Amino acid sequence: FSSLPSSHNYVRGSITIYIINLHRSRKKIKLAGTLRNKTVHQYLLQPYGTDGLHARSVQLNGEKLLMVDNETFPELKPQTLRAGRTIAM
Repeated sequence: FSSLPSSHNYVRGSITIYIINLHRSRKKIKLAGTLRNKTVHQYLLQPYGTDGLHARSVQLNGEKLLMVDNETFPELKPQTLRAGRTIAM
């Protein structure tokens, strides 16, 4: 699935790709065609801890996400991957 990003921080023509891996093993994805030459901003969400899909917390790019307060979500910062790099998840 892909869509246009809604954030004003991205340049015109940027796209968002959503990938869901329901397997226990890591998967690798290599972008092809014109996407191969583009920088990737990866937002890798995974369960935090050993409970897998039953985990009560989530991590973004390896860091546990914590609410700022009872109403404020933390800033979601991407991991920047250089053009041509394989995406592992």
